[in-house]
Amino acid sequence: MSLKTGLKPSCYEFFPVNEMKKVLREAAVQCSERGLYFSTKWIAETLEGLPDQPVDTSEMDISLDSSIQENIYTLSSTLDKDLTNLDPAEYDKYLLSKSYFDVKEFDRAAYFLESCNSPKCRFLRIYSKYLAGEKRKDEESHDIMGPMNDLKTFNKEIPKLMEEMESWRDSREMNDVMRKQLYPQDKNLKDLFLESVQNYYYNWSAWVELGECINNKDMLRDILNRLPNTFMSLFFKLHMSVELQDLPQAFTDIVAEFPPEYVNNRFLQTKQATMYYNNRDYDCSEIAFDRLLKSDPYRIDDMDIYSNVLYVVNEKSAKLSILAHMCVFSDKFRPETMCALGEREKAISYFRRALQIDQTCLSAWTLMGHEYVEIKNTHAAIISYKRAVEVNPKDYRAWCGLGQIYELLNMSFYAIYYYQRSSALRPYDARMWLRLAALYEQQCLYVEAIKGFSRALESKDIDDNNTIQAMTKLAKLYEDYDPEKAAAIWLRLLDRDDLHEDADERKDGHKYLASYHKEKGETEECMKHADILSGFGGSSKEDAKIIVKELKQSKKSSQDESIIDS
Repeated sequence: MSLKTGLKPSCYEFFPVNEMKKVLREAAVQCSERGLYFSTKWIAETLEGLPDQPVDTSEMDISLDSSIQENIYTLSSTLDKDLTNLDPAEYDKYLLSKSYFDVKEFDRAAYFLESCNSPKCRFLRIYSKYLAGEKRKDEESHDIMGPMNDLKTFNKEIPKLMEEMESWRDSREMNDVMRKQLYPQDKNLKDLFLESVQNYYYNWSAWVELGECINNKDMLRDILNRLPNTFMSLFFKLHMSVELQDLPQAFTDIVAEFPPEYVNNRFLQTKQATMYYNNRDYDCSEIAFDRLLKSDPYRIDDMDIYSNVLYVVNEKSAKLSILAHMCVFSDKFRPETMCALGEREKAISYFRRALQIDQTCLSAWTLMGHEYVEIKNTHAAIISYKRAVEVNPKDYRAWCGLGQIYELLNMSFYAIYYYQRSSALRPYDARMWLRLAALYEQQCLYVEAIKGFSRALESKDIDDNNTIQAMTKLAKLYEDYDPEKAAAIWLRLLDRDDLHEDADERKDGHKYLASYHKEKGETEECMKHADILSGFGGSSKEDAKIIVKELKQSKKSSQDESIIDS
């Protein structure tokens, strides 16, 4: 249950604790000076999670390459020379503009840097103008549930910024989030983010944006092969394991590569809790979140996920109420707070508030879709789920939600498409394959239905009831395509201890097997299953009589033919 770090050697380079702290402290300053606050927060949390004194790692295989060791200082010293040396006049303007930037007066910050030419001042001015445009764009946005185009109000600062930045597009000083907005159609966007993290390892926002460009495990493998051998690449690998809905064992294997000093790292703890949530292990997810909140009681990050965990576990309503009050006390205007409140009462209104604060809040879109399904407002539910997959196409819940809605609307081919998207993200989830297979069967796509039920039975998370259901469906489908396979599946099903003695599946199984052995002329086996079938009484008894009668007639016909032949 707890994080098990330091269990296996890592191919990624980790500095000794004291050196790591020096690197992270400097990186935090570098990012903070440029207004990259999310990166700064991530670095500071990683720094705080390291022990005060380094533990003995003599038995750990984390040797430090000499060239990497030199990079601890050379990279940061290069940044000092290129980015931080300002003349006194520019430095004063930088301090003034940075103070405006910190209180979100972005236009003022940009104005006082107009005459500055140093890379750091130029970066801060461009970034300020971009954020000012984003702020106005959000203010101009219409109803979140309105037409899709209303939601995509354009940042009017972008054309001017594009013109100014075209000459230094490839410069590493460009903010990567801004680059994504400026060049959304750029086919090399993934390569640009890759170049960014290769040039400067410690901007976590760039790593996250790189992850947004990765849609499947094949793409991830390609990217991992091109990444530097820095410890940041291992953090990224762990992040993507959760984003791509990997299995718990894959997550555990990655965590084992971290040195033992990282056992209290809150990023790792958060990802562990989210991983359990993604795999529907809500009890373990709750324990992981509880441990996280014990060390960080006023935390709001990821509390939207925790609130949903508590909501799913119905008996945790008191705990959910405490969490909601804690979030309101800490910051009542965060989207995560609105999601926590939405799990309790007036859900849709709180989710809408969350989206008014942050239209990219995935949890709010998905949970609001669930609520609209509950009140049978399918149109609004479809809009909510579609917005969710726009925010994050890698989240299977919204794709699955769309599939369920279209299934309810009897629009089977739409439902099949969305379930296919969901099952591609969760190939080991039995529920997806069962739903897909049922729809295939409904549309007389029997070969696809057989594949779907077979995949469901291969899944490790399938429960006993669904196993019985899938085996029954599969056996009946095989009756027309492959009688021998059908017989084998019926036999396996009848051997199950958890199948009730009077279950309809037992009647169907014995009826088919009696007929199967009758056709093959296997009298003893046919009579055995016919006798069991007769014991159920009612129509089953009549079916057994018919099968036995047909068996006797078949034997008599065979005997008559033998006499004639002789």
